[in-house]
Formats: sequence, C-alpha cells, structure tokens
Amino acid sequence: MRRQLLLAAIAFTTCLTAQAQEAVAPPPTTVAAPAAVRDNLPNLNIYLPDGEFDIRIRKLIKNVLLESQINYKFVDGDISTFLRYKYYARSFTYKIGVFDSLEFASVQSGSGDFDRIRGGLLLLERPVNYNTRYFWLFQDDGLTFGDVTKPDNKHNNLYTKVAFQYGTPFDERLNSIVGESRGRITPVLTAYREIGPQNRGFAVAVTQALSSVGGDYQYTKFETEGLQRIDLTETSFIFSRLHVGSFLQKSNRCVATADSPACAPFDPARPQYERYDVPRYEFFKLGGRDALKGVDDRNRGSDEIHLSNELFVPVFRNRSHRFFGTRWNSLYGTGYVGTGSVGFSSKTFTQISDYVVDAGVGFEANLTVRNYDVYLTTVYAQTVRAPQDLKGHEIRFSVRTSR
Repeated sequence: MRRQLLLAAIAFTTCLTAQAQEAVAPPPTTVAAPAAVRDNLPNLNIYLPDGEFDIRIRKLIKNVLLESQINYKFVDGDISTFLRYKYYARSFTYKIGVFDSLEFASVQSGSGDFDRIRGGLLLLERPVNYNTRYFWLFQDDGLTFGDVTKPDNKHNNLYTKVAFQYGTPFDERLNSIVGESRGRITPVLTAYREIGPQNRGFAVAVTQALSSVGGDYQYTKFETEGLQRIDLTETSFIFSRLHVGSFLQKSNRCVATADSPACAPFDPARPQYERYDVPRYEFFKLGGRDALKGVDDRNRGSDEIHLSNELFVPVFRNRSHRFFGTRWNSLYGTGYVGTGSVGFSSKTFTQISDYVVDAGVGFEANLTVRNYDVYLTTVYAQTVRAPQDLKGHEIRFSVRTSR
C-alpha cells in the first residue's frame, strides 16, 4: 500500500508540473526557456534522524499558485501528499487544498496497523497590511485505521478556525497555527529566518469542532505563539519563541462494549490522550524540532507550554569559501536552551516541578550549489531536568534548499 501510494503521488506531482509548464512555457526558440525550466525545480528538505524527506513543486500562473507536495518518512514508512490551489485577489486570497496522509504506528514490529487521514480545506486570508492578517479556515478530515476496532475509525473531524497573525507572511510555523497545519516546512535553527517588523511576530487561533453540522467531535482549541529576535552585537543574536496551547472545552470518550452497553472504564495502561473524544493529531507535543529539541515527540497533551532560546554566533559570514564544487557563504555556531511542560489540565502551566529543561549546541551553514541556496543545520540537545519518562537526548540534522 505504501509503495502504491508513493508511486501514485509521484505520478500526480509529475502530471501537475507538466501541466503547469505547458500552460506557461515559451516557444522553444525563445531565450526564456532555461529560466522557465529553473523555475520548476523543486524545493527539497531532508530531516535526520527522523528520516523525513519533503519535496515541493510549485508554479505561479498569473494570479494562481499551483503546488504539489510529497512528504515521506523512509524510516517509518509514513507518507503524505498534498495538492493546493491558491488564488490572489486584490484584497484577499483563498486556498483550496486536498491531502492524503498515511501513518504507520508500528512498522518495526511488523504490525499492519495504520492511521489514514484524507480531507480537504478552504482557507481565506484577509490582509490589513503587509504585517497584519486575519484568517478563516473550514476543513474536513476523514479518519480510517488499519485497526477497525478503534473508536475513531470511519469518523470525520469537521472544524472551523478563526485566527490573527502579525509579522512576516513567510514564517512557516506561524502560518501553520493560523491556517493549514499539515504539510508545512518544519522550522529549524536558522540565522536566515525572516521575522516580522521590530524583530517580532505573533499568531493566535481558536479552532471549533462542528458536531452540529455533521462532524463526529466537539471541542474548542486555543493556540498562540510569539517570536522575538534579540540582537546582542551587530552579528550575534538570540531567537526566542514562546508557545502556549490549551483545549478550552473537551469531553471524555465514551466507548460502549458488548459486555458493558454504558461507557467502559478507561484503561490506565493506554495513552492518556485516548481518554478524551479528540483526534490524536490535535493534541499538543512538547518535543520535536519545533518544540523542545532534546525531547522526542511521543508525549502529547491538551495543555502545553514551552519557551525556547537559540543563540547564533558567526564563525564567518558573507564569504565565498569554495569546497568540492560548493560555495560556503556563512557558518554559525549555535547554542540552545528550552523549558516547558505538557499535561491534561490547567495545572500544567503552574506545576513548576513538572517542567522540563533541555539544552544543546550545534552549527548552521549556508552554501550555494548551482541555482540553490542550501542550509545545513545540526543540533545535539539533551534534557537537563525532566520527569523520568521525558528524559533523553536527540541529535537533529536537516538540509533545506531554496531558490
């Protein structure tokens, strides 16, 4: 199934790109042809040791942006495909997207269990000016599982979101909070990350599940994040990020069995998030590349807070060191420290003894390979203080390209 889905996604991506090229390609004799070919080169992102591979192909035709994307985790076998149509009007934009995501729970153990989410969305954006925007999202997620006994099997998560964003329109993390949460480029430590005016950005969103109009869930989710860059010298700076998330309303899951027509008692051996009638992917993660980097991303909760601080000190910058056919433009040494907590009640924010503290070091380099800017990032982080089930360490490596 994974191989068939991957082949179909690649074929669909190739088809979309060919159609876009055909619609805008100049005559073969014109000098513009090489530029048109370069415009269709994909953006590539690789994340290790996660084993995540992401490729995007996009084409702008007049006021319409066509984009196809494949995200594949070759360690776990997870694969997601996306198609997007975005229209730019004078005072607003709208995006129509469809996606198909397949996640395998236990590939190493040989289990055939999987989670599959297929759906579509409509996202409207109303900019007030370059730095201020309002959003409205309507989305439908269809859930199916390899284990058909799961209570969420054949369920639909129908929901809407209203959101506000201040800062640059190109920040992937803030964009995922106010709009489409899947398929974004994972933020990494980067000295080249564009931040809003006065070196700060902000996003806030409220999501409401719609059981009254055909959805199978009823919950209210709040999420906000703030970014701040603090310049220490002309070349060194700290990048800080504060994230807070909470479910303002959620209900306990009620599972009827043949032996017990009423709600069956919750099995304490099961993950705590299964207690609530909310899809797993909607819960917040404490660990990961865009959270606490020394903590893995298996821990989830309905209430989460974390603060991360990343220090950048240049080894060299604005240079042109050539090495094996590449041109190295800059190299930064990086330091990282973060703290946060995750749980299932508002006490998560005030129970200081449960907070995790982690720290790490790494580097970031920018180099040029032909028509691409390439960003290499490596960071090693480990927990300094944490509950026993959250202690650990992670080495994270990423390669990101742009044109």
